[in-house]
Amino acid sequence: MENILSAAEEILGTVVRVERHRDWAIFWCPFHNDASREGEGGHPNFGVNLINGYWKCLRCGATGGSLNALRIKLGQDWKPPVSVMQPTRPSKPPSQVKMLDEAMSEARSIVQRSPAWSYLAQRGVVPYTALVYGLGYGIPIPRVHREIIEAATQSMMVRRDGTWLWAGGVVYADPPTQPTVMNVRYIPEEQLPQGTRKFKPEKNHKTWGNRVQPLGSWRITQATRTLIVLEGLFDMLITAQKIHQLGREADTVAVYTNGASPAAKMHRWFSEHNEYDYVLLRDPDKAGMEWSQAVSASIRHGGAKVRTLKPPDQLDPDEAILSGWWPSAI
Repeated sequence: MENILSAAEEILGTVVRVERHRDWAIFWCPFHNDASREGEGGHPNFGVNLINGYWKCLRCGATGGSLNALRIKLGQDWKPPVSVMQPTRPSKPPSQVKMLDEAMSEARSIVQRSPAWSYLAQRGVVPYTALVYGLGYGIPIPRVHREIIEAATQSMMVRRDGTWLWAGGVVYADPPTQPTVMNVRYIPEEQLPQGTRKFKPEKNHKTWGNRVQPLGSWRITQATRTLIVLEGLFDMLITAQKIHQLGREADTVAVYTNGASPAAKMHRWFSEHNEYDYVLLRDPDKAGMEWSQAVSASIRHGGAKVRTLKPPDQLDPDEAILSGWWPSAI
């Protein structure tokens, strides 16, 4: 929810209000004559759903299914207006995920004897890949120093009852030490010991921290020539695994955008790094198409080459690669 709200504010400017009971954020509409910030009768009419990114204007009828679609419709030159209204949402405290190395170390130390290990094997991730990327298991209440708990609390990773919101998930820190981003993929409830997770996740993944560059880019070296860009964590892990099997790690690196709506700073990173050849492996759905269009636009804006490939048989990239597919163009 917070990820979608932050991404929406990067596109539209400061939110006017957040209606938590309905999971909607309300903005001034960017499509009809609203430059004076007056709206119709002084009220904003543009809403973004905080669960799925769907957006609509009740006045002019503009609508779309994702924030990538909104970014594409507004165009590359769109800049969010500066609202004359004071923001009604208090600013979030700065993320402190960079201080969570101690918690991540504990998560990594038990991963091989946790539910995460069998879940990773089920998803096709081999031990080598899991260990290279420092994957961990989300302990509900890790045994760490007080200042670490305070840093996690400030980063909005801890519930009021003391349970960490990464509980019962595969945890990935990017980069592996002093991370800027913590990403969890929740293991299905039925694969966890009873009582492991005392809350119901809104989605099957969650992220904390600041997404300032593609995740996985800590593996880029001076010899890197090709970047394979994907949406999700497991797409990246399976692609990196295949790159290793092919002996291509010296010149090819897999990165991911952590969802179909990359942060504005990540788009800027793509436009500023034109020294690579980019290959986008997109999901087969409409959101995947919109994602590839938005990321390609940023890459081309910086002058780099980019190709978009769609796996066969309506498979996600990780599923297709595990089934034996690999694009000959790479």
